[in-house]
Amino acid sequence: MLTWFSACRWMGLAVTLLTWPVFGAATTSESAATIRQAVERFVGEQNPNHPTPADLRLGGPPAGVQYPSCQRLELSFFGTGDPYSAQTVAVQCAKPVPWTVYVPVRIVQSQKIVVAAHSLTAGTVLTAGDLALMPGNAASLAGTPLSSLSEATGRTLRFGTVAGQPITQSMLAAPIWVHGGNNVTLVAEGDGVRITTLAQAIENGHPGQSILVRNLQSGRVVRGTVTAVATVRVPF
Repeated sequence: MLTWFSACRWMGLAVTLLTWPVFGAATTSESAATIRQAVERFVGEQNPNHPTPADLRLGGPPAGVQYPSCQRLELSFFGTGDPYSAQTVAVQCAKPVPWTVYVPVRIVQSQKIVVAAHSLTAGTVLTAGDLALMPGNAASLAGTPLSSLSEATGRTLRFGTVAGQPITQSMLAAPIWVHGGNNVTLVAEGDGVRITTLAQAIENGHPGQSILVRNLQSGRVVRGTVTAVATVRVPF
């Protein structure tokens, strides 16, 4: 039988599990208010921004709904708990009567996010003067927001923006760590051995991208992975 936990593992979902004792477990039911309080406490402790109940919007359970009494509630994120976006918390009871309820949670906590300081065109290489930090609700954004200017400085803007528009990760092109025609350090590693030599990049390379480089000593063209600025690694 496929349990909730085995289903999460099968789907590759990250699970963070905490348990909460339910005081007065001799009662015949658990109220929606009790479950909501447990969810608010769980999200507040798990989230790096420590939102308060006033920062949370819960999508249930409906007021007035009663669940069978539980000795101990088990709370976990269903999927990955995104600290800046919507998430779902699974509330489970193992005994005396097993039951599970899923509670959607949205965080409306204000935080500093990176925005455009003025209108910008696509292809702009961003500088600190192009950016500003403004209070905003990250949960309302379609993409992943940035929380520091350094995350965007030096990156290339993929789309034009207007002043005050939040800058998200998807709006930035991946940085180019290797430029075609420039010399790079070619690193060969394996079995505890590390060898470095000089090579010339044949093409541009982003972090983690596989590119072609020419070994300047042997003249041989090899394919390696960009691991740092002007550095390409090949298996040994």
